[in-house]
Amino acid sequence: MKPKIKIAFLSGTPELNRLLTERMRELYPELPLWVVSDFPPEGRPEACPTWIRYRIQRSFLYNLGRCREALRGHDIRLAGVMLVPNVPFRRMRLVALLLSPRGFIAFNENLNHFMLRPAQLGAIGRHIVWRVKNTARWLRKNPPVAAAILARAASWLRPRWNRTTGAAPQLRDPGISLIIPSRNGRDLLAAQLPGITAQRPDEIIVVDNGSDDGTAEWLAEAYPSIEVEVSGEPLSFARAINRGVARARYSHICLLNNDMLIEPGFFRALRRPFDQVPDLFCASAQILFPPGVRREETGKTVFDPAAHPDFPVWCDEPLAGEDGSYVLYGSGGCSLYDAAKLAALGNVDETYAPAYVEDLDLGYRAWQRGWPSVYEAGAVVEHRHRATTSRYFTQEQLDVILERNYLRFLARAVSSPKLFRSLWRPRKRMLREAPAIALSGGPSGRPEYPEERFLALCSGAVSVFPGRPATGKQRVLVASPYLPFPLSHGGAVRMYNLMLRAAEGFDLILVAFVEEAGTPPRELLDLCAEVVLVRRPGSHELPFTGRPEMVEEFDSAAFRAALEQSVRKWRPSAVQLEFTQLAQYENACAPARTILVEHDITFDLYEQLARLGENPALGRELPLWRRFETGAWRRVDRVVVMSAKDEAMVTGAKAVVLPNGVDLERFRPGGKSPDPRRLLFIGSFAHLPNRLAVEFFLSEVWPRLRGATLHVIAGARHEQWRLNVDLQQAGIEPEGFVTDVRSAYERAALVIAPLTASAGTNIKILEAMAMGKAIVSTPAGVNGLDLAAGRDFVLVNHGTEMAEAIERLLGDPGERARIEAAARERVERDFGWDHIARRQAAMYRELT
Repeated sequence: MKPKIKIAFLSGTPELNRLLTERMRELYPELPLWVVSDFPPEGRPEACPTWIRYRIQRSFLYNLGRCREALRGHDIRLAGVMLVPNVPFRRMRLVALLLSPRGFIAFNENLNHFMLRPAQLGAIGRHIVWRVKNTARWLRKNPPVAAAILARAASWLRPRWNRTTGAAPQLRDPGISLIIPSRNGRDLLAAQLPGITAQRPDEIIVVDNGSDDGTAEWLAEAYPSIEVEVSGEPLSFARAINRGVARARYSHICLLNNDMLIEPGFFRALRRPFDQVPDLFCASAQILFPPGVRREETGKTVFDPAAHPDFPVWCDEPLAGEDGSYVLYGSGGCSLYDAAKLAALGNVDETYAPAYVEDLDLGYRAWQRGWPSVYEAGAVVEHRHRATTSRYFTQEQLDVILERNYLRFLARAVSSPKLFRSLWRPRKRMLREAPAIALSGGPSGRPEYPEERFLALCSGAVSVFPGRPATGKQRVLVASPYLPFPLSHGGAVRMYNLMLRAAEGFDLILVAFVEEAGTPPRELLDLCAEVVLVRRPGSHELPFTGRPEMVEEFDSAAFRAALEQSVRKWRPSAVQLEFTQLAQYENACAPARTILVEHDITFDLYEQLARLGENPALGRELPLWRRFETGAWRRVDRVVVMSAKDEAMVTGAKAVVLPNGVDLERFRPGGKSPDPRRLLFIGSFAHLPNRLAVEFFLSEVWPRLRGATLHVIAGARHEQWRLNVDLQQAGIEPEGFVTDVRSAYERAALVIAPLTASAGTNIKILEAMAMGKAIVSTPAGVNGLDLAAGRDFVLVNHGTEMAEAIERLLGDPGERARIEAAARERVERDFGWDHIARRQAAMYRELT
């Protein structure tokens, strides 16, 4: 007979889930309680057998199958769920119903419940009636909610297309037309114009917008060369700007508010990006505020609904050295526009009255055409914030104007219905107007550049940093899941050393993921013409698309957009995708040739780990990696591998062996005597094979050694990784990330590599050999390296043999010295980075 259990599906809010769990424990107390939820209940570890993880991002069939697998051999007596509205667990409740229709028991917020039995039809009906009555009563007591429902309904009825485009672009003479709208701003103009005229834009047009302070007369006398467009009545900001645009004659139009003071080089800096970024629409200045005034604007406009759901457009604080980052739009008060593109968009939309959001609308529509806007740090203004608008409107009025115009923008500009409805969140005071705004909206047509792509690019996750000046040589773009500096792991060591040498003959561009935004290390800026950093958000849950989980972890719309824009901007001849998981971006690299650098053959590593039986999940991931990796090889132009062994595994593509190497100048014998019985292991615990290696050594080898010291350099945050052995015992010295490991090598009498699984090749082996150290290694420790056992290192196959070899070498300085000399000689002959870099350069040139 199958054992009976009861199971709680935590499909409500956290507090209601707690109450459900307590109530389920009370029912049939003799039966064990299992739990299905997305997080471990009450902090239980994942290994708890009574917890079945529900993957909210995975499909219904996936979760149903996982539950059936976990519950195989058990009979479900009760399957309890919470019927709570507005909680995203409807599919979880259906899983419960299918698993146990007779045991299905549904609770409401008051813990009243029913089961699907004929005798319970009355209770089911009463629950439905109770829910309907409660909803109706609540709506009567909350009229704004009813208005919100109407506003939401209107969002589904918005016209699909309801907007016209502008005139055909006209060729104009090269130059800058400056347009300054001004209403009773004579004093502001008097402070502003000396700095402007000193920089000599090609023409200055002041739109005298209903002034009664003598602005026009004063300008005619003080600045007779300035053109003045006079309007007797005050116009909205958009209409005033368009009056000036109609008179502008030059290829670029600068819009500048009269409360902006420009710094030297302003126009020159704003003009520069138009020669660098293809199809650039707008360059936005860096905005500063007077001393002591909080910086409300910066010029770096971003779109981030997660941070600001009601109004997801805001200004981010630029990072030190950041310049040229893509922004959603340029501030209408201090930006330079391509005049032809501005005309093609119909100039500034005059729907946005009296002011605000018209610049957002303009930039958004330009992005839909594939015309970027960028932040230009070198063009600096000081903003005397709202010095004009605050004279005529109260703060509350300005807030209402902003909210109303933002809703108009959503209705008129956002093309994707799904995106529009997700952003359509009218605030309470706008609920009555919202339906009419939605029904009168509608964009001009389908975007040529996907909205989700440019919104991800302008989300604040992407930062651009200029590096050293480009030389005009052949360009290579390197895309990496990690920064190549500092040298915190073997992959970084390889990337940095080859980039260091490639920079002598090529212009390099780096696009890399980072966990936290920050200025790139100077070591990278000195190598690259540009460094683009993409912040990678963490997630406890990933969608399932038939690809390995690590591939999903690095699937980023922001990274894809940043890569596409970098390829478009720099036109590299080759894009080098570092590590297997970045192969998913090969279709974002056209027309450049693509190189996939396989630091290891990932499915080979997973196959080894699966054979060791360390984790059943590895077995499930293995076929996903094999399918993804072999498919990636067929889609790229070259596959770079670390060894002849890996080359033989690559099918469907041309593979090139560019082995790992070592900096022979940096790593060389120091001449100091080592500590007599000191052993060294280097390997980041973030890499599973290194953790397994330490566990093997401490359980199989360490007990057989006497009086030795083991120094373990385990990498950053090594404490977070759980081992099945104790590092806190006599003679073991664990350490985190070490910037310079040479002193650790010098102190060691022997270097050990007790790996039980490995793919690619181990850079730490080559560093130890270059330092003139004798190495004791398992076959996996020297995987892929064509080294001679007994001459270049000592090979062992099991724990007893490793312990004996270590004791023998510690006791025989002569044999140890012979191996040390042979090791240094071997890396000098075959593994210097200079030699490998020359072969890499030849591959670049062959590709193009």
